[in-house]
Amino acid sequence: MKTRSQTKTEKQPKQKSLNDMPVDAQCPCGGGQSCLVDRRWLGDWCPEDDLFNKLNIPLRKSCIQPYTLEQEMALTQQSITYRWNQ
Repeated sequence: MKTRSQTKTEKQPKQKSLNDMPVDAQCPCGGGQSCLVDRRWLGDWCPEDDLFNKLNIPLRKSCIQPYTLEQEMALTQQSITYRWNQ
């Protein structure tokens, strides 16, 4: 039986922080809880990214970039924007 000192400890990967983000990678919106760039950097889930990747549609570069017609149609058909259109 191995004792605690004999077990090999695994290093935990360092959590990403918004403070680590390079200035040129920051979003023009200034960032925040709903910012796509911030969420992607931190590894957070972005619902529109899942949908666009599933449909092979290019992702928006930032949250202030307008949706393309193809993106808007995909979002409308999938009802992701339903709560904003009420």
